[in-house]
Amino acid sequence: AGYSLFKNNRGSLDITYGFVPESKGGELHIAAHKFAYRPFEIKVKDWAKIYPLNPGVFISYTFDYALSFNFNTVQYEKGYYYWSEAARPHLSFSNEIEFDAKKIVGDSRIKKLSLYTEFNTNDYYIVNYLQNVSSIGIDEIFMFGIGLKAKC
Repeated sequence: AGYSLFKNNRGSLDITYGFVPESKGGELHIAAHKFAYRPFEIKVKDWAKIYPLNPGVFISYTFDYALSFNFNTVQYEKGYYYWSEAARPHLSFSNEIEFDAKKIVGDSRIKKLSLYTEFNTNDYYIVNYLQNVSSIGIDEIFMFGIGLKAKC
């Protein structure tokens, strides 16, 4: 679910939910709250727009009994670990092509359809990379995703 921001609709605020099945490394439920901005727009006639570079930030939270918001202070003194086990701040970079659904599909409740790709990383991966530049490649700290958005 999302909401467009600013008069030019170039900002977006989204809430997402993800699920990782048991067969792919352990059952996980993940929610994220994301802000992204689309500073550049390329019009493709009257039926599409391309947004080539969209920076964003988001916070994800993994719901799992084994992960907590803070590390156990009985086992670790307060401040020993600066990060949360379950909450992660992320940086993202995406691109998007937005289609005018009315011109492509005809009359429907959907106004726009967008296909996007995204690279993102989080605080933990960035710190590990900076501390181990010689053994971790920059390509190892970014995740890649592809998605589809329907705007009503």
